[in-house]
Amino acid sequence: MKKTFLILIILFAFVSVNAQYRYSVRAMGYGGMVVAMGDKHTETLTKSQKGFVFGGEVDFEFKPTGKQKWQHFWRFPTLGLGVVGIDLGNPKMLGQAIAVYPYLLVPVVDTRYFMMNYKVGAGASFITKYYGNTPHQPNTLSGPNGESYGANAVIGSFLNIYLNTGFNFEFPINDQFSITADLGYSHMSNGSVIAPNKGFNILYAQVGAKYSFINCPECKNLVKNPAYELPYDFMINIGGAGGVRQLYYQDKKSFFVSDLHIGITAPLANWYALGGGIDFFYDGAFNQRYIPESNKFKNSFHRYFIPENKLENKICLGVSINNEFIIGRFTGILDWGIYLYDPLKNLQPGDDIVNKNDKKPFKKGIFYKYNIDNEDGWNYFRLGLRYRFWDNLFVSVNLKTHLQKAEMITFGIGYYLPFARAGKHATMKKELKNYYFYHFNQKEAPAYTTPWQ
Repeated sequence: MKKTFLILIILFAFVSVNAQYRYSVRAMGYGGMVVAMGDKHTETLTKSQKGFVFGGEVDFEFKPTGKQKWQHFWRFPTLGLGVVGIDLGNPKMLGQAIAVYPYLLVPVVDTRYFMMNYKVGAGASFITKYYGNTPHQPNTLSGPNGESYGANAVIGSFLNIYLNTGFNFEFPINDQFSITADLGYSHMSNGSVIAPNKGFNILYAQVGAKYSFINCPECKNLVKNPAYELPYDFMINIGGAGGVRQLYYQDKKSFFVSDLHIGITAPLANWYALGGGIDFFYDGAFNQRYIPESNKFKNSFHRYFIPENKLENKICLGVSINNEFIIGRFTGILDWGIYLYDPLKNLQPGDDIVNKNDKKPFKKGIFYKYNIDNEDGWNYFRLGLRYRFWDNLFVSVNLKTHLQKAEMITFGIGYYLPFARAGKHATMKKELKNYYFYHFNQKEAPAYTTPWQ
């Protein structure tokens, strides 16, 4: 015990000496509630959850110094690393969750006595109770997919992704001490890698205190450099990714999934780009999936009725609107797409097909009315993060969903093809001519001299 205490004192002293210029720590209490998404999700949660979500969070934050160009683009945001621990409202069935995630605080209001920031972060979460380690009571089988409510039918894995967004508020008392609060939304799931995967969606509030080490002189009175702009006019990106997923928790089977994205975007600001793309998806889970009527779970697996194992049922093609949020080497992705080719849409909802006849009664067009609890629908979303690790090469992680229902999570690699106009930095002209291929690792002369150089 004495050795542990001594180590903590030495560590704190080291951090205090070396972090006196730009670091801070904050601690907050956490309270919230799990929000059900859809009728079947509501049914599962109402039978599993018994109370509110409570816990706490400790964050380590790093003030901007303005030495990086992307900090100028985002109004000098604060970088943070959060560790949150919460009880999910039913210790026996749902357990507790611990999440570790980096986040960004983007200034919205910045005054001497009040600050408001937009908060966005992503990381990993660890949930102690999941389907595989909770009690199973077969007599309680009444879930939408045959799950036992005597087991955790909300999440199927210990390791999950963690997404967080909301607003952060700060009320400074002096240069080093502040009262702080958060209002936000968080999501935990595994991207259908392991079923079941309904996931947790939590609305939460936090209140606590923040302590900053000796104030950072170089962090004050930061002014945006007008010479800092993105070095290209438009960019083509090509990326491929793969992963695995489960479709049904009783199967215990994992299937290969992949996606290929080809897109083109143009920056509308030095932190945001808009464009469009083409998406190819392969999902190996869509093979012959019919369960005989003699099976006791005969009504539990009919979201898709696929009587034949065909390659065409595993391939989809779509077009998407691409939103890119540029943070230095990182790029956040939010895409919305429409299926142009999706043979599965005429195989849903499976219950109707199986119970009425074994044919294909549906002949759906590109757009049609649907219920997300029964069908995937005609559109999709993709959340992603890319990191440019060398020159124009990037690695990526992507989460594809149908509204709030996750379909697949994939990991991949890709290449940027940026193009810029000759002489752009010297003239800032907009003529569409004399384009050249741009390499991110090339060194360029500044557009013009400024006091910041």
